[in-house]
Amino acid sequence: MATSLIPMSLSASPDPAAGLDLGSPVPLAAIPRSLKQLWESTAAVTRASAMNFAICSEDGASLGPNTDLIREVTREHACRAILIAITPAPGPPEIRAWITAHCQLAAGGRKSVCSEQITFAISGSGPQLLPNTLFAHVDSDLPLTLWWQGPFSPRWERHLFTEIDRLVIDSSGWQNPLAEFTTLEQSWHEANRGFSVNDLSWTRVLPFRMALAACFDEPGALALLPAISEITITHGSGHALAARMLAAWIAEKAGWSVTGGASSSGFTLSNHGRTLTLTFKDCPGACAIARVHLSAPGGTILLTREPRSPFIEGRTDIAGQQTSSLTPCPCDSPADLVKERLRRGCNTRHYFALLEIVRQFLA
Repeated sequence: MATSLIPMSLSASPDPAAGLDLGSPVPLAAIPRSLKQLWESTAAVTRASAMNFAICSEDGASLGPNTDLIREVTREHACRAILIAITPAPGPPEIRAWITAHCQLAAGGRKSVCSEQITFAISGSGPQLLPNTLFAHVDSDLPLTLWWQGPFSPRWERHLFTEIDRLVIDSSGWQNPLAEFTTLEQSWHEANRGFSVNDLSWTRVLPFRMALAACFDEPGALALLPAISEITITHGSGHALAARMLAAWIAEKAGWSVTGGASSSGFTLSNHGRTLTLTFKDCPGACAIARVHLSAPGGTILLTREPRSPFIEGRTDIAGQQTSSLTPCPCDSPADLVKERLRRGCNTRHYFALLEIVRQFLA
């Protein structure tokens, strides 16, 4: 049975770990020794770790889905994974811990390469409880990537965000993105810009950025850019932010500026002296980004992606000349998005510069 700091009261909330296979329960003080014993128990495995990967959620029900996600991430990114689920509750804190390993066969199938996972279920509250729990169990020789799930809360403490190397967020679930973006940017500056920001909403946009750039490689497409008069971006429910991030990127690359706020006809942008209209459409059941349509008197550019399709179809029609293309779009699940994000660096300065345009689409 796992050891806790404070015995659970009879009136405690339902156990978020009940029925889950989180590995072996261990006393907090015995975690280092238990990890050592885990690796010494068999010669058929090799421990691999290139980073610390921590997930912090204030949803107690996240333990199961996040363990599945870590299992998928470690197929590609060897790490020490630290999963923390916090359940707000009155009274002093209680912490329980488990350890496990996620293994894949190495080349030749003779030995398994494994990443370790330490899981903490925390109830209650206390000053610096989260950072103290996290930093006591990271591998200090490796960089730390933290995925903060959900909106920022009082547990998003300075002692936490000033010590991380990479922050993963998913802004698509934020109810008040303007306030959350302000908190994020203030934290980044307070940490002396010491961590990179990796937003999964921005990652969802990447394949469409690549597809649109490929369309403008076609002869005549670049000449069409100054004449564009209408843009329509269709997005799935819950992904309005991704659509606005894509629009911000297009506007920045084209040198357009937002001159008019939201109206029944959309946003008004200035296209080097010309006026163009930008419209967002919400389509339930569609992909995060489902359709991007750019229209000008001399032609059109259309990007579409059907639900569950691994490709974005691009079509250009310029002066009667039609061309088509396919761009891979492999990332849909949270695990795929995180793996894609971890493969790439992140230009955090550019991200915050784009947010200045996104804010105009949200105001």
